[in-house]
Amino acid sequence: MKIQCPFCGAKYEAPPGRKFYVCPYCGTVLSEGKTYENVYVFKPTVDKTEAFRKALNFRPFGAPDDLPSASPEAAELHFLPLYLYHITFSPLDELETYATALAVSTPPFRLPKRYVFPARWRTPFKPSLEKIGVFHSPDLSPEETFSSLKDVVEEARDYASVFKVRVSIEWSFEGIVYYPFWQLRYRYRDRPYGALVDAAEGSVLVLDYPISRRGRAEGLGLAATAILSSSAVGALVGAYLYLAPALGALGGALASLGAAARLITFAASRTGKYEAAYRL
Repeated sequence: MKIQCPFCGAKYEAPPGRKFYVCPYCGTVLSEGKTYENVYVFKPTVDKTEAFRKALNFRPFGAPDDLPSASPEAAELHFLPLYLYHITFSPLDELETYATALAVSTPPFRLPKRYVFPARWRTPFKPSLEKIGVFHSPDLSPEETFSSLKDVVEEARDYASVFKVRVSIEWSFEGIVYYPFWQLRYRYRDRPYGALVDAAEGSVLVLDYPISRRGRAEGLGLAATAILSSSAVGALVGAYLYLAPALGALGGALASLGAAARLITFAASRTGKYEAAYRL
């Protein structure tokens, strides 16, 4: 279907059935007859070369020493749409905040679990930015997406509970924010791998990487150490409880099997998978 933007007048093709449509020329958002002109962006501060440098020099556990010499193959800059909300918690005005949430149901790449996007440092969107990357259109409603901000709401409620105050939560949809990511592909010894780098502040978020022989050996060593250490602790506890030391050692060894199994699986694999555990 063809849509004419009410803001810049441009006509563009758009798939039917969506609740929200973003003009590819000026970023104006249309939804059910309403126009949203508040469109923002986090500008990329990391270029393609720097993104590869950060990814290949990251060196997670088990990565080979010469990983920085891997060959970059492809890099694509993606801008994911976020909805921007203004949230108030009456009567505690000091809890007023802005928050963003991912507005697309299926991102084009793997993101860290429970990833939280920032709301500060956004700047007004400029149509010229459309030329430097792939902009993805939202396919969720602001109501659906707001539910993913439950952590923000729960933190406010926990704060209010300290003062024994019941808060009333109100929010308003403030517009769309685009956040940039570098999706990278590289090759190490004729095998392809991928990475995801935050293009706004440079963090390596996801990295698939080769595991070296030394890394596999270290994984097996850690697995053995975990079992032996747990067995020793179990034997001491057993002796303290007047149990047979062998029985205590067996219990300790069984308790460490989960961690040991993960290390053994890592050692047996040729590819490691790093995913950032922190939240912005």
